[in-house]
Amino acid sequence: MPTARTMPPESFLRDLRWALRHLYNPEKLSESPLFKVLGVDPRESPSALRRILSQAIHALAPDASVSTDSHAWRVYYTLRHRYLDQFSQQQVAMSLGLSIRQMRRQDRLALLVLAEYLLCHYAVEQTNPPPSAGPSEKPSATAEEIGPERELQWLRKAFPSEAVSVAEVLPPLVNLIVPLAESLRVRVEYSVANQLPRLAVQVAAMRQALLSVLTAAVRSVPGGQVYLTVQAAGHQVCITVIAERSEHGGAAIGIAGGLDLARQLAEVSGGSLDVRTEEGETRPFIARLVLPAVEQVAVLFVDDNVDTLQLYQRYLAGTRYPFLGARDPEQAMSLAEELSPSIIVLDLMLPGVDGWELLGRFREHPRTQGVPIIVCSILEQRELAFLLGAAEFLVKPVSREVLLAALDRQLARQSPGCQ
Repeated sequence: MPTARTMPPESFLRDLRWALRHLYNPEKLSESPLFKVLGVDPRESPSALRRILSQAIHALAPDASVSTDSHAWRVYYTLRHRYLDQFSQQQVAMSLGLSIRQMRRQDRLALLVLAEYLLCHYAVEQTNPPPSAGPSEKPSATAEEIGPERELQWLRKAFPSEAVSVAEVLPPLVNLIVPLAESLRVRVEYSVANQLPRLAVQVAAMRQALLSVLTAAVRSVPGGQVYLTVQAAGHQVCITVIAERSEHGGAAIGIAGGLDLARQLAEVSGGSLDVRTEEGETRPFIARLVLPAVEQVAVLFVDDNVDTLQLYQRYLAGTRYPFLGARDPEQAMSLAEELSPSIIVLDLMLPGVDGWELLGRFREHPRTQGVPIIVCSILEQRELAFLLGAAEFLVKPVSREVLLAALDRQLARQSPGCQ
């Protein structure tokens, strides 16, 4: 049985917050002192530490019989949405009906509860506390000190696009907005069309963009209704949010905050956001979030350089080519088998299994042997690449125009006359 503990050391709390902020960044997470503190074998992958932290948060979920207004549920919601869903403090504060100052206290309290749980359930050595922050960060840095631009850069680097179903993402987001909606007496309804294609998005960015839109919609019509519909639009998915006034509703609360950031987050996910607001109208708020679907011409980029993957993603923004990224060969093979990309762009200088071997694997595997592969490398081995099965060869650095032209050529060869 776990024994009672004193207040967790500040060094442990800082290390825990730092690890939670980098929960989905394997490079950063691998540097966390919590490997040693929680007794995790450092030879294990960062996913082992991520799993421990995620399981600890879920273990704090109260029983269904506990009131959703209870302290326990508020702690769980804070941890889950701040760190597992990677929502900002402001977004969670809005959903819980708290001010930013109250949210900071709530965030600190929730972190204390999680720290106490970890201290009780793991053999933690506290006599010599580990460093208080990761090697490249200042110990005093906190989540609220990270500005929007820095967080956007982090999202672009840490979260490659992935395939996700709208039906998986939408219900938790609607549940998150319920406390705010209830406090403003707003009814929220949504409908999802059948047989929608899966999205090819950065899930964290997409969730936060949609949450900002829902928050603004609810705040625009106190006492009214918010309707959300999801439909396919060609090779994209369109999410429409409409806020409708009630005859007995109150005046709109400020809604502009967060929408500019939501537009940027939509762009991070390869989509677009258009919002129309008109005071005095029956429907004063209408938003249209358009996101790319996997059923577009998905392109898998295999490159171990995070900055290069980020550059490729920017190149593809707003095009018909949803971005999928992989940094190691095993991840690349798994993504290719699962998502069946239409085109693969492959670097040659990869750690472990190099690009030449991976090219051979792609050519031999039944799921990828017919997929055109564009080799993109600083090594000018054009002839060898063609002999080993590459469809095209590009020399780094490559411009956006050159890359898109190469993708267009491969698409044209797959579907002649269809552009």
